Amino acid sequence: MRPATYTSSALVSALTPYFWAFSLFAVVLPPCVILRTVPTQRQWSLQLFRAFFALYILAQLATSCRVTYINSAMISRFVVRSSSDGITWLLSLGINVVQLIVQIVLYYQALTGHQLLTNMLFNVMELERDIRQHCKNECTLASIRWRFRLRIGVWFLIICIVFPYLNYELATTSLTPLPRVLTVLFCTIVQLKGVEYCMNAQLVQELLHLVQKQLLHLRHELLRCEDVERRRIIYTDLQTNQNLLSRIWDLLNQVERYFCIPMLTLFFYNGFSITQTIHWGYINFELDDLNLRLCRIAFAVVIITTLFIPCYFSQCCIDEYNRFGTMLHKLKTVGIDELLAMRLQEYSLQLMHQQMMFTCGGLFDINLKNFGAIILTITTYVVILIQFKLQAETERQSSFETRYE
Repeated sequence: MRPATYTSSALVSALTPYFWAFSLFAVVLPPCVILRTVPTQRQWSLQLFRAFFALYILAQLATSCRVTYINSAMISRFVVRSSSDGITWLLSLGINVVQLIVQIVLYYQALTGHQLLTNMLFNVMELERDIRQHCKNECTLASIRWRFRLRIGVWFLIICIVFPYLNYELATTSLTPLPRVLTVLFCTIVQLKGVEYCMNAQLVQELLHLVQKQLLHLRHELLRCEDVERRRIIYTDLQTNQNLLSRIWDLLNQVERYFCIPMLTLFFYNGFSITQTIHWGYINFELDDLNLRLCRIAFAVVIITTLFIPCYFSQCCIDEYNRFGTMLHKLKTVGIDELLAMRLQEYSLQLMHQQMMFTCGGLFDINLKNFGAIILTITTYVVILIQFKLQAETERQSSFETRYE
């Protein structure tokens, strides 16, 4: 595989700052390793850099295990001191264990999944190069960066500023400041994988947008072209457009393989976090002041948003892909002949068989419809949990009154 440069692709250049930010939190390897920008005679430096990065990940993992142990011990003492029921202890311990598992998954992928990420980025560079060779209307690097800043940069700042603040306010004051800050840090690292997923979904949408602009340009050419030979060339360009769209669909399969297990664990963790936030809010409702109650509500909203945003970005890509069918239908009104009819029929069959779907390994789809199903499931579980706790409290109070009598 040939070496890449930062400036060889506008899309990859727009992604590079975000990859550096993710590598700071050990979510992915640094771009210099992923894109192999180091000269061939200095490849040994990449191996050395990768070794230091592995040590950095191991240090984070060891620290996370220690913090998880401290949190679990503190929760056990709280349950014993407040005479809480067993389900409170189980859920509180479970969320800490699940968070540690998600971190292990992220760190493992950062160390072992970089080759797949490298292949994805090189496919993006080749796709962008081929698209720009056939597309007259090009998007500038500034416009691409602006869209990434507006959609990915803002979400990244919310995860790195608002989410840690709310998490810190809700963290138990029984912890010393250092474990408290580390707990917030590791919670934030887990959420950054969702931001990376959104970034890749936005990348796919940018490629779809470029191919769509080429298809729109071909439609305008067909409207103005009356020469038979020129129309045949346009039909060839239409086939090229079809092949480019098929390659984007293949790229989507790579994105799905890369994010399959991390997004599956992240969705489960966020659903668990919503349940746990409502659970603790119910337990401490009378003890919390107004500020803590507002923080719990805001934190629950942010967690729900972390489930919504990936589904929204995936849905945007799906809608962008589905617009190709509408554009092909409009092409049928442009003086259709036999060659055009055959080409459009083949293109339509491809769209029918290669539907764009973002899934977690086929277990469930990542779209707005699935987001609604997730929220409904979480709401049902929370209602059942609250009913169970109300029943347990009623039985405990009845038992206490019976003993007192």
